[in-house]
Amino acid sequence: MMAADWAGAIVAIKALFASTWVIGPDPRTRIVEVNKNPEDPWPPKDAQGNLQAYVLIAPEGASADRIAFGTPGNQTYLYPGLIHVHVFVPVGQGTDQAFALAVAAGEIFRNQKFYDDVTPACYVRSWTPRVDGGGPGDDDGVWFRVTATIPFEYWHRG
Repeated sequence: MMAADWAGAIVAIKALFASTWVIGPDPRTRIVEVNKNPEDPWPPKDAQGNLQAYVLIAPEGASADRIAFGTPGNQTYLYPGLIHVHVFVPVGQGTDQAFALAVAAGEIFRNQKFYDDVTPACYVRSWTPRVDGGGPGDDDGVWFRVTATIPFEYWHRG
């Protein structure tokens, strides 16, 4: 059996999002990840050449603490973090789509427990999403951004 770890928890967060960010067989929008080149065409456009919304998923860790002591291999560690899903829509299309997509992204993670199938007593628990008020998405004024932020904890026994 493969051991669970922080890197695996981050992969599981991105995998849960990608597998749920669909309507029928297709993604709601293009998903972009930090430090990974997006697929062409970039920026995303429809068949008429109009810019299309996309999301950037960016989980981040905050710290790590041993919270329960025991024999080696039976100690509990807690890694808290935040999942940011930044929604970008073209400027001039209003804010409705951006807020609707941000809310939908946050709901994927609302009060979930996952990544518990790799190693017993290791899992990710996500909590209540919050959506910010939006703002400029770039320095060129092409994109409007709204972010869903979801607190999470990776629990690890090791």
